Amino acid sequence: MRISRRLFTPSFALALAAPALRPARAEASQLRAAKQYGLGYLQLVLMEDLRLVEKHAQAAGLGAIEMTWATFRSSDVMNDALISGTVDFVCLGLPGIATIWSRTRGNIDVRGAAGLNALPLYLLTRNPAVNGLRDFTDRDRIALPAVRVSMQAILLQMACAREFGPANYGQLDRLTVSMAHPDGTAAMLSGGSEITAHFTSPPFHARQLQNPAIRKLMTSTDILGGRVSFNVVAATNRFRTANPKLYDAFLAAFEEATQMINADKARAAEIYRRVTRDSTPPEQLLALLNDPENVYTTDPLNIGQMVNFMAETGQIRVRPERWQDLFFPNMHNRSGA
Repeated sequence: MRISRRLFTPSFALALAAPALRPARAEASQLRAAKQYGLGYLQLVLMEDLRLVEKHAQAAGLGAIEMTWATFRSSDVMNDALISGTVDFVCLGLPGIATIWSRTRGNIDVRGAAGLNALPLYLLTRNPAVNGLRDFTDRDRIALPAVRVSMQAILLQMACAREFGPANYGQLDRLTVSMAHPDGTAAMLSGGSEITAHFTSPPFHARQLQNPAIRKLMTSTDILGGRVSFNVVAATNRFRTANPKLYDAFLAAFEEATQMINADKARAAEIYRRVTRDSTPPEQLLALLNDPENVYTTDPLNIGQMVNFMAETGQIRVRPERWQDLFFPNMHNRSGA
């Protein structure tokens, strides 16, 4: 077929080239993030209050973005929100990130974007007859953020495997109840609830331990033999690939918030108390932030032990070959043993 030379005018040539000259699709103008309850999410509280993400997005040339924050009960709800695309960044415990990484490999590919902190979790009881795991009976109920899948649930299973034998790691699962930290704290302090134990995080354990009827049975440090990342920040590779500048802006804001906490804990405590309307006395919040057990760092810590336990008990489909498999490349040069 012969094509007329008259078709190849300058204007026609420009029209042919137009697709190549069009600017790349702009990044998202809205960013959605979710956190949970407690001091474990302090960086995110600061980021929201001080509009740090908006500040770093503006500096990256993204213009004004709309930042939306949500607060969820636990990791299982976070996972559902991330998979459904209703949020872009979530906070997950190690069981949460290991589970969702295993399930989304090869599709939306959820991985960790940063560590969040290393805070000890406390298993508390108000039952005077309970002095160890063997003392729990069917009359007890143990509150934790989500049964069988939360950080606290897996820690309890690890403790049970040690106490009752590896095959009986789920010995106390039947006694666990899903409950947000504030609700679990209220149930423990009321004394009139069926809840007789609570596996919780700061500042909730400190508030409960002010009641002489409530005692500490064990901590995450006791179970694991050292510090562990309480939470990590996670996103999908789909979002990261489509929005590289926005992804980096969020993490820059996150790093700034982490540095702010470590530089001025009194200010961080004041912002947390004001934003969350937490009734913990200011001096107690500051004491918790100054406690050397509570570490705010974006480095992932002690990843392997809990993930290996989940793989050995069949709770994740795939065992990562190394901890870096669970994280995007921006974390691969960090500590994460």
